[in-house]
Formats: sequence, C-alpha cells, structure tokens
Amino acid sequence: MSLIVGAYAAQPGEPADEFYQGLGTVPAVRGLELPYGPLGGAGWPAGAPRDWSAVVTSIPGTMQRLQDDPTFGLASPDAEGRREALGFAAGIREFVLELQGEGHVVEGVELHSAPAARASARWFRESLKEVLDWDWGPARVLVEHCDAPRPGSRPEKGFLPFVEEVDVLRSLQDQGSAPVDMVVNWARSVIESRNPGTAAEHIAHAREAGVLAGVIFSGCSPEETGFGYPWIDAHLPAAEVEGAPGSSLLTSDEIRRCLVAAGEPPITGFKIGLPREGLSVLQRVERLRQMCALVEGHRPR
Repeated sequence: MSLIVGAYAAQPGEPADEFYQGLGTVPAVRGLELPYGPLGGAGWPAGAPRDWSAVVTSIPGTMQRLQDDPTFGLASPDAEGRREALGFAAGIREFVLELQGEGHVVEGVELHSAPAARASARWFRESLKEVLDWDWGPARVLVEHCDAPRPGSRPEKGFLPFVEEVDVLRSLQDQGSAPVDMVVNWARSVIESRNPGTAAEHIAHAREAGVLAGVIFSGCSPEETGFGYPWIDAHLPAAEVEGAPGSSLLTSDEIRRCLVAAGEPPITGFKIGLPREGLSVLQRVERLRQMCALVEGHRPR
C-alpha cells in the first residue's frame, strides 16, 4: 500500500518547501491531495517530489463559494447555482490539465454534492453526466461523501445522503457513462451519524455497490478540542498520533476495521490538521509519518 496525503492541512506557514522535502523521505507516501480553492489551485507544492501523483479536492473552494451563495453546487435545484458550480468544475478541469501538462499524474478529482440542505439527487446526476463528458485526461472523476442533514443537529456540510450519492453513481454506471466512483472520508461519515461505526458501514456499502474508489482517514471528536467545537470537520489526527486530542474517535482499531471493509481500493490515504505555528518541520513530518505507520500497519496482507 502507498498513500495519498492531504498534507496541506498540516503544512506550516510559507515557505513550506522544507516540509514537503521532509515528507518526501517517507517511503509510504506516493502522492498528495491538492486543494482547489474559490479562485483556483495553487499548483505543485515547492519541495514536493516531482514523481508523486495527485488527487485534487474541490472542497475548499466549494465551501468558500457556498459562503457567498447558498444555492451554489452541482446538486443545486437552482439553475444559476448549478451553472456556477459547473463553471467552477470546468476551472478544476483546467487545473488538472495544467498539472498533467507539467508531467504530473493526477489520479482523481474529488467533487461534492453541494449545496447544504437543498441538494437534489436528480440535479447532481445531471451535473455529473455533463462533467463526465469532458476530457479529464487519465484522471478519474470521484465523489467524496460529506455529512448529510440530520434531525436535531446542525450539519457540518449538509450535502446529499450517502445512499442517494451511491444510487446516483450506480445509475450513471448503468447508463454506460464514463467511470465515476466514491471516496469515503472517515470523519465526514462519522460526523453525520455521531457513530464511529458509520465509516466502515459506508465503505462496505460502496464496495458492495461497486463504486468504492478510495478511503481517506481524517478524525473528529465529540468534545471541544484545540481544533474547535465538537464534531468539527477539522481533520483531527488519530488518537495514537503524538499531540492528538485524547477524544479523537479515529483510532488504530477503526483504521483496521475500515481497511478490512475496503479491501484494496485504488486510493488510500489520510488528511490530518496540525497547528500552523509552534511545531518544527521535523515534528510535522514525524506526525505524518506516525499516521502513515498506523494506516500501513493495517494494510490487507
């Protein structure tokens, strides 16, 4: 197993080239999750090995665009909000093609079923049909699940329910569309239900449905921590990682359970947050190394 790491959540303030050079010494890492913001992607991180691959995530830009326009999203029933989201996705495609033109391998592009509360499976399907007709080169289009609305609690994201997303992907497969699959983020599934077992359930469901492409480990806590309020989607490290909150629900046992449920999907990795200040480059790299060891230690044999 080799891992995709969302290292941008753990990098120090600029410059970060020494951080990426240090991460390049960790044998388990094969690539990076790169963020695409509201105004575009930042390009290949200085110091990162040129032969690493990438998975591009649209979640930073999606969430910031939603702050300005709550109708924005590929699953929006609002025509203008959906048009804006398709334009945003077209910008991601251009970014992906630029990376590929520079010689980088882009394994996948993670899209999301925004907007909050008003998301429509019908319109998400229509948006994905359009997006899948575009030329993405060898990159595969992926849907990363985020927490859905839940009675009695305020959602972090509030996008489409997991089962509806899986049904959309299955229906597109049945119609003979270009491949589109699911990535399960551990924290985002657990935040939805407040139950650590949900991540493994989502993984098993997606695998059985034939749409599982990846698993990304990122933690959460039912208690307030230095990362923020309870159940915040702030990429907490696993409890066994140095400096992690003791209340982090992501543990070695949960990682093992999920990897068993997943089998061997094409993409496995993690994203953990670290404070922007107060840690040296070596300390940051060491904590990512510890996460690598936790995930690699439970890989299928």
